[in-house]
Amino acid sequence: MNGQVEVVVTSSGTAGTAFTAPAQSISPSFFVFNGGPYVAAVHADGTLIGPTSLYPGATTPGKPGETLMLYANGFGATNVPVTSGSPTQSGTLSPAPVIKIGGIAAPVSFAGLVGPGEFQFNVSVPVSIADGDQPIVATYNGLTTQPGTLFTVHH
Repeated sequence: MNGQVEVVVTSSGTAGTAFTAPAQSISPSFFVFNGGPYVAAVHADGTLIGPTSLYPGATTPGKPGETLMLYANGFGATNVPVTSGSPTQSGTLSPAPVIKIGGIAAPVSFAGLVGPGEFQFNVSVPVSIADGDQPIVATYNGLTTQPGTLFTVHH
């Protein structure tokens, strides 16, 4: 559903004033640690990715060439319909989103739903990327994830 929709917020049985808001079928967004700016990502062994100062002793930067997992929501329908009320969901996106780290395309080997509303992307960190906090963005069906998200890299 795209376009304008009427919204009425009801609290404790009292309806507020109706207003219109834009609706769209997808609204891609990365999950982030602590409200941002670092994206929720893990190494293949499940340990957290981020600057060492994000969660001291628990986060380490991603490495060029490493395949890691990123988490997001709002990417829309997959090849398997969502089962209402089910605690488990699955299905893949086709095509996969285009993910860029530091402006460089990062190959996506898996893009799918792994839980209710939770997408996982298995991504290879570009080998030519520089060290430091790099901007990260995913584009899907013409829409992009939120601005200002970062991914930390260290050789």
